[in-house]
Amino acid sequence: MSDFTHQLNCRKRKLKNDNEDEQISDSKSTSNDDSTMILDSTYAPRQPPPSISTDAARAVWPSEPSPKRPRVDTHNLQSFKNHRRSATRTPSSPLTPWRSFKSRPDPHCTAIDCSPLPVHPPVDLSSPHIPAMHPLINRQTLKELDLDSILRNPQLRHDLLFDAGLQFRPTSGRRKRDLSDKYWSAIAQELQTGCTCVSFDLQWKPHDLLCVCAQGPIPQVPSLTYCSPLRALTLRMPSRIRPLLTEFLQVLLFVIQPLTSICGTYANPATLQTQIEQHAAQAAHLRSLFDPELIQQELQHELFDPSGLFIVIGQTLKSHCAPMRDRLVDAMVEAAKTCAPGCGGSKADAVKAVRVCLDILELMKLDIANHQLQTLRPFLIETAGQYELKAFKARKGAGASLDLTRKWIRTAYHHLMSSSHPIPLLLPHPSHPSNTITLNYRQLPQTQQIYLSVLKALTDLVFEPPCGPSPTPVPHSHSSQRDRMSKSSIPYLPLYPETTYLDGARLLVLSGEAADATAMYMFLLLFRQLAFSDPDPNSCGDPGSKVVVTDAQLASLKKEIRDISSGHLGHCFTQVKGDADGERWAKVREDIVLQIAMRAKEARSSSTPLSSYPRTQNPETGSDPQPQSRVFASAPDERILKLAERWSDTNMRPNSPLGTLLRKRIRDVVFNQVVALTFPSASSRDSGMGANTSLGKSLNLKSLAPSSALSSGMEPLADEIRLLSERLSRLAHIHLGVYLPLYEQEEFSMSVFSDLESCS
Repeated sequence: MSDFTHQLNCRKRKLKNDNEDEQISDSKSTSNDDSTMILDSTYAPRQPPPSISTDAARAVWPSEPSPKRPRVDTHNLQSFKNHRRSATRTPSSPLTPWRSFKSRPDPHCTAIDCSPLPVHPPVDLSSPHIPAMHPLINRQTLKELDLDSILRNPQLRHDLLFDAGLQFRPTSGRRKRDLSDKYWSAIAQELQTGCTCVSFDLQWKPHDLLCVCAQGPIPQVPSLTYCSPLRALTLRMPSRIRPLLTEFLQVLLFVIQPLTSICGTYANPATLQTQIEQHAAQAAHLRSLFDPELIQQELQHELFDPSGLFIVIGQTLKSHCAPMRDRLVDAMVEAAKTCAPGCGGSKADAVKAVRVCLDILELMKLDIANHQLQTLRPFLIETAGQYELKAFKARKGAGASLDLTRKWIRTAYHHLMSSSHPIPLLLPHPSHPSNTITLNYRQLPQTQQIYLSVLKALTDLVFEPPCGPSPTPVPHSHSSQRDRMSKSSIPYLPLYPETTYLDGARLLVLSGEAADATAMYMFLLLFRQLAFSDPDPNSCGDPGSKVVVTDAQLASLKKEIRDISSGHLGHCFTQVKGDADGERWAKVREDIVLQIAMRAKEARSSSTPLSSYPRTQNPETGSDPQPQSRVFASAPDERILKLAERWSDTNMRPNSPLGTLLRKRIRDVVFNQVVALTFPSASSRDSGMGANTSLGKSLNLKSLAPSSALSSGMEPLADEIRLLSERLSRLAHIHLGVYLPLYEQEEFSMSVFSDLESCS
């Protein structure tokens, strides 16, 4: 290894002469070129978009205003003929990646007459068709995994309360894969041919490559050229080799020194001094071997051998990463070894080694972040309430308006005050394990009224969302893994109360589940009506026979409805005229109604369900000899089918009277179960509700009522109601643990409960 280091260091003697050649080459290429597009260099590098999850709400908090992307002034751009000149390349020029490469003009762009550039959309360097200037795994994206970023991320700390096993994972998706593949393809193309061009038509759609490298050295800023015969634009980008080498080194040093961001702020440096010195020595050794400027010059002269360098990198990574990553490290080193002289490797193998190394560095950073997250979880849970309330006040600012929150709680408060029915605490409940009790809302202390008002408000918010139920809810925190999320990507719903800004995605998910339960309730009601209706005189059933619908039949029908819909049944309450999803839902609804009518006829005629008919198979072909006869036997009557279709057209739509009635029934049942799960016991109420609210404490799920306590007709929905109540109770428990002190403040409570005495 010392010989290899000596060989690399000896090559640095070339730097002085090569730098002089660069200055001469740069002075020759500083002439005014009308084809060069002058852009602010700060906008040329494009960082990859952060991964987020919250895709669910289709909205995010307004981030900091970003400057507009530069628009290219192309009115002075001319065609290829004005810029044709012989390419003078210096072998040692840093702008020429490979000495042996000789750029040639594209044959389509020879002898072109000058013509003005036609009108076209402005250049957008963030277009997915333009390869990025930096790798997608870079210092900026990995800084989101720093301990300081984790501790200052309100959304992450809030999600940790819902999922104890929450972990980071690499961002995935088709868009990221496409962007990454385009970037590394551009790197391989530049290494092999020296070309950094990308071509488009006048609408900025991809076009066959029209290389313009014959115009001169690779520019320092993006340049745009127009090919009039083919009506195509060619954008020539700066070299990506040097930014890649610099970013690669910085990411490598950043990952192998994880203690630099911890010491002095969250730990005593003296306790970690030995490890810090060891990491610093490794970083210094890598800097001595990894010289981006020297490597770039060796690439120009085709002298760079990455095998020795990657052997050292592999040894360093193995001393830091988990044993499960050793196989990836070995694959990276083997790919680099093939690029040694005489081993038959190609430039594509070298690109693969760099790409794999960056992937390993991202995984290592994720492992470190996950370990820190699990180690600090008790501390994060203990301080969650104070931190979230402090972050909320800092985000809203001093004296910020909470009008939506006040109106939200006031509406629930007036509803409870005007209700003549007491609130039941379902059996068994911790405070009264042997008796059924009720709560008289008017006689409760104000603190308990605030508590119940928030529970009622959250339940109403789920069943009657301001923006309508979500047709495509996306799970947000119910999985044990999640993509990285920055503070700027916190989901935000503008019509929702201000204090629910961290639960926007969860509320959309719960609203979607509530809409699905309501739609299922309506479909099961349709089935009961068809099954118990008077049969047609011409039907095969006995008019005097008694129809019996079993729980097994209802469970089987629920499964069939879900299989047919293959999506969210609640979409019927949000469909818009002319919407493509609405048309698809109409077809799905027809299929569901047909299935319900068929099953209703089976139940009404007391015949065996279609799925349980004995199948007689042909011993030779293995097929059913009479499939059509069995299907026709259970086919619904045309009269019943038309009746069912009219019923669905009338009721399975937004704001239908029947849909509203059934949704309120489910809402009241869910609210009662949320109260039984969340409302504190008598001892807790006596000692103070706000002080003893533990965000990390699990709920007493035994407080839920059995399915027999549900209203008539909702028994088949017991599982859906129980799951929805548990999730909503968990959300309410955490929400009150954070914001109950705010709601109990005199200024806030007086504005919400000002008419307490008059109403009581």
